[in-house]
Amino acid sequence: MRTVASLLGLLVAAGCAAGQGATPSPAPAPTSPRTVQSEGAPTPGPVVTPAASPGGWRYAYVSDQPGSRLTGVTAAGPREAWAAGSEGDRLLLLHHDGTAWRRADPPPEAPAVPEGADVRIAASGPDDVWLLLPELGADDQVQALTAVRWDGSAWHRVPGRIDSPYVAGFAVLGPADAWAVYGSDRREAAHWDGRSWTKVPLPAYAAALGGSRSAGLWAVGFRSSGPGVTESEMDQPAAMRWDGRSWRLVPTPTYAFARPKPPEGSAMLDGVLVLGEDDVWAIGVHTFNHGEVDDEPADPPPILLHWDGRSWSRQNAPGDSGYCCPRLAAGPSGGVLIVTGSPRLRDTWRVAAPGAAAVPLPRLPAIPGLKRSQFFNVEGSARSGATWAVGTLSADGGFWSRATIAELA
Repeated sequence: MRTVASLLGLLVAAGCAAGQGATPSPAPAPTSPRTVQSEGAPTPGPVVTPAASPGGWRYAYVSDQPGSRLTGVTAAGPREAWAAGSEGDRLLLLHHDGTAWRRADPPPEAPAVPEGADVRIAASGPDDVWLLLPELGADDQVQALTAVRWDGSAWHRVPGRIDSPYVAGFAVLGPADAWAVYGSDRREAAHWDGRSWTKVPLPAYAAALGGSRSAGLWAVGFRSSGPGVTESEMDQPAAMRWDGRSWRLVPTPTYAFARPKPPEGSAMLDGVLVLGEDDVWAIGVHTFNHGEVDDEPADPPPILLHWDGRSWSRQNAPGDSGYCCPRLAAGPSGGVLIVTGSPRLRDTWRVAAPGAAAVPLPRLPAIPGLKRSQFFNVEGSARSGATWAVGTLSADGGFWSRATIAELA
């Protein structure tokens, strides 16, 4: 059983170039709630976003347009960030200049964004911000991805295209050095070298990508051969590092269920955070094909690994296995965050350093007047004096939905 594909729909990419300073942006006083005008809400009038608990998430932006969503965010500098998504079938682009999130003009002739399609965004600096936009084929289905690049003053189309409707990870190291990985069906990466997109083979399947020019580039995923792979343990975690010429597989711990073994065991990584050459984190899952036997074991906690420049070691992930699809983000005050797409970001933890226990953080406060679930779908995070989580805030069974950004400062 391949479980990677189901996890890729909740991808969190963490990214600020390693070594960049972080200057905290001002936050509102904890006693002053934010209000934003919301059109099409179940009840007319402004939506009040309450003050956050100390040390917890707060609402930084809520769109005034229904049917909007955000699918990516990236830090472009110590006080600058960008977020991208869609509003209906139009590209939605937001820019943070160190004080607030504001709408930004989309690239000229930006294509329509089909329903459900993701817009990827990544940056190596304030004058090197990239978007991956869906490109429709003759059958009105997404056939490929087109890149556009912000050079600090204007958007420019990048020649060529990535020949896939979807990529699992996207990273930019410089104007002539951009990468994407295809996911669980292709052991390949797409590389922009300043002239064209080329395919580069991978030694394993990649589900996530991260890094910077100074800290190096890593891809993580799974392998189906080699140490630890058996008839009952079909996949093992894979970590790959770019050495300037090719991708090299770096040994990682192996995982196995105790006997009696459940069917089709599989261990894989689906998130990576590169903070430095000797400070890389990866997260994933050890699972099996549920529903095949009566006496199933409990799901183990997530896989959490740390690279110290010499080897990968196991770390203490939160023990509760009842949450889905954790991802990694750089913490605004150091350390690493484990973030999920749970309602109101209720499942968020901070790990201060390798070997430290995970500490839970306060969730987003409830918005008065909105009934039923308030589900915040995490799709990305970045560090720029704060940690940003973007997605869609939904309530009333999905009738009320807005593109939303949460901040942890």
